[in-house]
Order: sequence, then structure tokens, then C-alpha cells
Amino acid sequence: MAQGPFHYEQRRLENDLVALEIFDPSVHAAQFVEAIPHISTYLILPVMKSEADFMNELYNKYIQPMPDTCLYAIINKSATQPETQKYAGVISLNATNPTNAVTEIGVMIFPASQRTHVATNAIGLLLQYTLDPPSAGGLGLRRVEWKCHAGNEASRKIALRMGFELEGIARWDRVFPGGAVVLPVDALEKRNGTTGEVPGRHTAIYSIVWDEWDEKRPQVVAQMERFRR
Repeated sequence: MAQGPFHYEQRRLENDLVALEIFDPSVHAAQFVEAIPHISTYLILPVMKSEADFMNELYNKYIQPMPDTCLYAIINKSATQPETQKYAGVISLNATNPTNAVTEIGVMIFPASQRTHVATNAIGLLLQYTLDPPSAGGLGLRRVEWKCHAGNEASRKIALRMGFELEGIARWDRVFPGGAVVLPVDALEKRNGTTGEVPGRHTAIYSIVWDEWDEKRPQVVAQMERFRR
């Protein structure tokens, strides 16, 4: 099943370590659903216990019909990995706005491929695609964002390692129902005289922008290359 009309061309991206394949639910949904309990600590995701849940609660609502979103399956091309670990996670472009030439990267790596070359190379490929000028095969966007739960130290560390700049913390940025790490609302209920308030979260906001990309690109490439040593 093909994804919907993304604002830009969504094409396969790869180097010798990873490939980003256009997400195909018939191929990639089952393992994603299986991994959800292990990767959703800092995320808000619908309850999904089957491929049908994935299609009905996530893909058909928020991915396939949305021109501002595209989803890739991350394929680990390392010859030393077992076949079951070749499909290593998912990475996406979200909130893509051609008028403002901005997008946001989101990534979820399956447990077996965490703390390996996978995340660094997948993120690096998307940064090159989104920020390189069209003459070099990229989209030439002005801004790429990275937003994560402020308590997600692993996500914040990789953002900095990949050259993103911290812009600030958006406090109480969103409700976070069912999250494992939440901002409690007992005091809020007392203040407002209400019950049933939903826990929240702070969001850390990072970015890389076009007029620093020429300087930062070698840093990104160096991070990708260090796994070849």
C-alpha cells in the first residue's frame, strides 16, 4: 500500500550501512506493532495490539492521507546482523511546510538496534536529503526541527551529537495521557477545582537551519563515518 501524496518526492535513501525504504504496511507494520511497548516510553501513540489497529488508529488517520508526513522503514545493511534485525526501526518527516521550507525529523529505533550505527546514519541521511541544495540532490529546506520529551536524555543527546541546536524547552507543551514519564496534575486539579486533568510533558526543541548547514554537514558526516573505523 503506497503512502499518500507527500509534499516532496519521497525516495529511497541509503549508504553502505543503512537504507531508508518507503514504509509499506504489508511488510513493515507487524514488527513495528511488536516493538511499540519497548519504544513508547516518551511518545504518545494510540493503543495498537495488531496490524489492524496500526492501520486504523495510526496509518490511515495520521500518515497515509497527510501530505506533511512521510514514513520510512530503516533497514540495517550490516552483514554481521541476523536477518531478524535487518528491519531496525522507523524514521519520519513530520509537520512539513513547503511555504516555510521546514520539516521535523522523528525516529524510533527497535531495541536490538539501539546504541549502534543505525540511528546516526538514518538521521544523517535525512539531514542530507532535507538540507542539501537541489543541485546536490537535496530539498534545500530552510529549517529541520527535532522535538522530544524533555526527559528523554537519549533523544536529546543524539540531537546534539547530530548538530542540532537547543532552542529551548516548551513547558507544559502538551497533554501526555498514559505516558510513562509525566508531569503530575494533582496541584493543577486543586488550583482549578477540577478532576480528571490529563498529565502533561515539557518538550525540548532543537533545530538545524540552512545558513549553518555548510558548517555542520562535516560534523554529521563524521558521526556517520565513525562506525566504519
